[in-house]
Amino acid sequence: MNLQQYRYVVTIAQVGSFSQAAKELFVTQPSLSSSIKEVESELDVQLFHRSKSGVCLTEAGSDFLIYAKRILSQVEEMEKHFVSGTKKNFTVSSQHYDFLYEPFTKVTKKFQSVCQNFYLVETTTKKILESIRDFESELGIIYLNPQSKRMLERYFSQESLNFEVLGNFSTHIYLGKDHPLAAKPFLTKEDLIPYPQVRFIQEDHGSAHLDEDPIDISKEQSNLYTNDRGTLMNLLDVSDAYASGLGIINGLTKDQIVLRPLKDADVHSLVVITNGRRKQSEIGAFFLTELKKTLEKAQDVIIKNNG
Repeated sequence: MNLQQYRYVVTIAQVGSFSQAAKELFVTQPSLSSSIKEVESELDVQLFHRSKSGVCLTEAGSDFLIYAKRILSQVEEMEKHFVSGTKKNFTVSSQHYDFLYEPFTKVTKKFQSVCQNFYLVETTTKKILESIRDFESELGIIYLNPQSKRMLERYFSQESLNFEVLGNFSTHIYLGKDHPLAAKPFLTKEDLIPYPQVRFIQEDHGSAHLDEDPIDISKEQSNLYTNDRGTLMNLLDVSDAYASGLGIINGLTKDQIVLRPLKDADVHSLVVITNGRRKQSEIGAFFLTELKKTLEKAQDVIIKNNG
């Protein structure tokens, strides 16, 4: 097998058609088909189900695709590293936290002469884990709760991922400043039952260990889902819905939202994930140093506000 064949499989999987993939790859369809059959013969597996409507990956094909993407990503990183004069890219993938803008802005100012593109990607837990595993992001920021910790630690070990605890936080409830519960100094789960909960969308709703929201879903209330932090904050501002999180707001929405601690809540760990097969860059190390400073200040504010 060779890198070109890896690229063939990735492209076919993306477009769902040998003929369309051949056009995008600038090869003939017979040549493309022959190359894929060669891979299938070498591995003694079938990579694609073929039908009149197109093609789709087999189970073996899905596994092959994961490894192919990983290898191609590593090759791309190597090429970028060794090409003279090429500026770097820096990517952080994270759950939806507004406090990341502070260390991220400091990174862009300090390293703009050596780094061309800076990416701060707010996405789902699953995509964060995949982006670190596949070398697409250098750092991943997620939270671990007591229930998800063991399962995710097992995944980290399997995929050679490392994690470091950045801080421990108890659950806070996010409310619009005019919410009926805003005057209470702390809240209980019973207080929240009459109100809808706003949550961030995850791909797999059946996997609670991937949830970003630290409070459970109740069968007694309605739930609103969004994948956008700004939309979530706007929903809180104009309705009697609530959300849950770590208790940190540093952005423009801090004047619209009030935070109240949840009584008897679990303590959650905010962690940074890195790939154990990838050396941390100077940019990544600087970002983490500044992030830790931001979190230390945030924890001081939380302690002060909660008395």
